[in-house]
Amino acid sequence: MSNERFVKIAKLLAAYAIGDFDKKLAISRRMDDIDSIIGGVNMLGEELKDRTISRDYFNNIFDSVSDMVFVLDTRGKIEDINISVTHHLHYKMDELKGKQINYLLDRSQPGWFSAVLKDIRASRKTGYETIFRTKDNKSIPVLISASSFTSGGSKPKKRVLVTAKDISAQKETQNIVLKAIIETEEKERIRFAKDIHDSIGQQLSAIKFYIGTSADTVEDPRQKEILLKANSALLDVQADMRNICFNIMPKSLEIFGLVKAVKELCSKNELLDQMKIIIKDNPDFPRLPVQQEFALFRIIQEFINNSLKHSKADMLRIGFANKQDSIKVTLSDNGIGFNRARLQKQGMGLNNVQSRILPYKGEVDIISSPGKGTRYEISMPLQTNQ
Repeated sequence: MSNERFVKIAKLLAAYAIGDFDKKLAISRRMDDIDSIIGGVNMLGEELKDRTISRDYFNNIFDSVSDMVFVLDTRGKIEDINISVTHHLHYKMDELKGKQINYLLDRSQPGWFSAVLKDIRASRKTGYETIFRTKDNKSIPVLISASSFTSGGSKPKKRVLVTAKDISAQKETQNIVLKAIIETEEKERIRFAKDIHDSIGQQLSAIKFYIGTSADTVEDPRQKEILLKANSALLDVQADMRNICFNIMPKSLEIFGLVKAVKELCSKNELLDQMKIIIKDNPDFPRLPVQQEFALFRIIQEFINNSLKHSKADMLRIGFANKQDSIKVTLSDNGIGFNRARLQKQGMGLNNVQSRILPYKGEVDIISSPGKGTRYEISMPLQTNQ
């Protein structure tokens, strides 16, 4: 009889081994040692069932979340991903397992995961915007959050749970709003510059004509000298007004395009004898939609001004290039450079460069370090005026 009961216990354990935790053995009225073993096995079945339900529940949640979820070890290596990662990035688990999370970043960011760990240990709220690159080489802007947890089992280990939310739609909306703001601002600049040129400029020309005519007819030497000085001062005012109008909105940019306007801008700055500016012209550089040219001109104008004021550079280079489907503008100086991370923390406005071209799907790499000058590499998808 005992052997028969042991056989039943063995069969029950075999059922548990294949995941059938609903089976149980009845305890006899004898309440002997075998019944005690049966009670323990029944309890084991209940515990295994609870653990399996919890695991399945976690897995269902893990895979039903629309955001991308990664389980990493403390070195940043990927141990597990949810289905959403496959949907968004087109990678399978075996293609990512063991790879660093940095493998997915659009650009190399040394120390990125270390900074994440540092924030987690300090109990700081984590929220980072970055860009993931899909398997088919497309960019997806994401908002990342991270937290740590301890895995179960006989040897618990620290793990990092990283959640990445696709913010492409939000970015597209932001870009539309930003583009509308920039274009409205530039239109207002055009209107303002035109009003100054057409109204104040014409009035100054009329006053100059009256003074010049008076200077030709007056006989008193003292009055003639005063009128000639007034006429000379008006010439200076007109020159200043033209410079102001150019800085607000260069007419040559509208009529002749970006390269011509940049050459005119550089010729004005070179008159200050502070810096030599070398322009690498490209006869095949295309005309762009006017708002894109305005955006690029503003960046170049700001780069030149910053180089003159802060960099202590004596040479600046500007290059224009175009490929089949994109254009590239390169700006560099031989000045003192800067620590980009420190300057960004101080809110020095480097993000303004990116925000000007972001609405047109442009990108900019800002390369600088102390003592090694500054370089901007700006790229933008090519669109025609038509």
